[in-house]
Amino acid sequence: MNALTKSTSKKISQNTVDKYTKEILKQQYEMHKNYVINRKNSSKLLNINFRLPCIPEDISENMIKFIIHKNGDVTSSWNCKGDLLSSIEGKQECKCFTSSGPISFTPSSEWNSIYFLDATEWLNDCFKLYKFPYKRTSDEWKNIKVNKNQTFEDQSLQGRRPRINWSGLYPQIKEKCSLLFEGSFEDIVLDCSDK
Repeated sequence: MNALTKSTSKKISQNTVDKYTKEILKQQYEMHKNYVINRKNSSKLLNINFRLPCIPEDISENMIKFIIHKNGDVTSSWNCKGDLLSSIEGKQECKCFTSSGPISFTPSSEWNSIYFLDATEWLNDCFKLYKFPYKRTSDEWKNIKVNKNQTFEDQSLQGRRPRINWSGLYPQIKEKCSLLFEGSFEDIVLDCSDK
């Protein structure tokens, strides 16, 4: 039954329609982008450094969802417990980062595959989406070094939130990681029929 258990498959079939459409994504994205640009302008005007907010999870997770749809899995849905759920892949974990700071993980999270949205150049309208097609419980993931002495699994077993920046994580997973998308926000929300 693919990557799914019977209970996960049942959960998907009982889900209602995913109401987070491309139109909603466009509205929320523009609202957030305008807010951040205004904060940056205020920072310059006042000559005070402000810490800029990350992209909210509803926006980043739905950007990832629509990229996954473009890559052939139209069953990926935001209408679930967790980030995304697909009848093909099962639980899809989503991580978005807008800086070189560390990515944080819940120690008890479970997933069938994990997606990383590199949004470090989002204000320049550049995005990259990477897919690592291994479960959270796989040796490929558990053995990732989060520092010199500890793996992801070591810190998870201690109940700690493993944290690692993309520059430390990507070299460890790049051989088994694929770049699914590189482009603009418009490329994400544009349908093939719109071209």
